[in-house]
Amino acid sequence: MYFDKDVILFDQSMADQTTALTTLADALQKAGVVKPSFKEGILSREKQFPTGLLAPSMGVAIPHTDAVHVIKPQIGFLQLKEPVHFNQMGDNADVSAKLIFMLALNDPDLQLAMLQRLMGLFQNDDLMKKLTTISTTADFKDIMKQAEID
Repeated sequence: MYFDKDVILFDQSMADQTTALTTLADALQKAGVVKPSFKEGILSREKQFPTGLLAPSMGVAIPHTDAVHVIKPQIGFLQLKEPVHFNQMGDNADVSAKLIFMLALNDPDLQLAMLQRLMGLFQNDDLMKKLTTISTTADFKDIMKQAEID
């Protein structure tokens, strides 16, 4: 359900956080699951409430914004060749994010539940390492299914 539009990008080079966020937001809009206002919502929210996380095995980011910008629930995924800088959620420390999960959810209650499921994934070193090396949508969806995020 969250990955049926295949907004799943592998082995990408991004100059910085803004480029990475814009690329994913544009891909979600092109897939028809978010409104044109989504991109600005993501960019402005990231400045106010950073979404970088230092997971046990690597840095990740889980950018999201208000449900009013979302048409259909979806999660965009970006696997980076080289990490990009994010500020850490809560304390603004530097995080070099290698993986980005962009949440486009139209139910605020669903957002909290999804963040909790993603935290479970981030604790699984084996699945996280696989996410950095896979190159097919099928492999990605299989990992998400193992993590009960589908």
